[in-house]
Amino acid sequence: MGTMRGQAGFSLIKLLFWLAVLAAGVWTGDKVIPVYNTYWNVQDAFKGISRDMASDSAAAIRERLPDILHVKYIAPSDLPAAFYKNLDIQADGSHVAISSHYHVTVWLLGKVMGVDPDSDYKGANLQGMDRLRDKARLDFDFNPHAATP
Repeated sequence: MGTMRGQAGFSLIKLLFWLAVLAAGVWTGDKVIPVYNTYWNVQDAFKGISRDMASDSAAAIRERLPDILHVKYIAPSDLPAAFYKNLDIQADGSHVAISSHYHVTVWLLGKVMGVDPDSDYKGANLQGMDRLRDKARLDFDFNPHAATP
């Protein structure tokens, strides 16, 4: 009689597992990459301002900033209100320092529904699917800045 040989290769379960892992990575990347891309474009715009607009006043830079961000493919809705509220421009006629800081929350499974997601709530007070949504959120703090050397 013949002996049984071990079988090599992927089983259907292994294939489905790795497809699920790959899908989760693609899903997360689809949500996170645009947030980082916006930050990188803002940082690049700030560097350009500090290099090319060193002789301009802070008011002139603030006035032209929306157009500069538009050229970098940044829509006003891509940045939270805190970006503009925390925008700091210091210009003395030969040097410019520009900075801001803002927070972005990426909700991988959608915003929590039981409470205002922008308020300070406690995760322990959430129920059902909102607990999972809260655990699957990603918080990012960005501090773009640049100064004329």
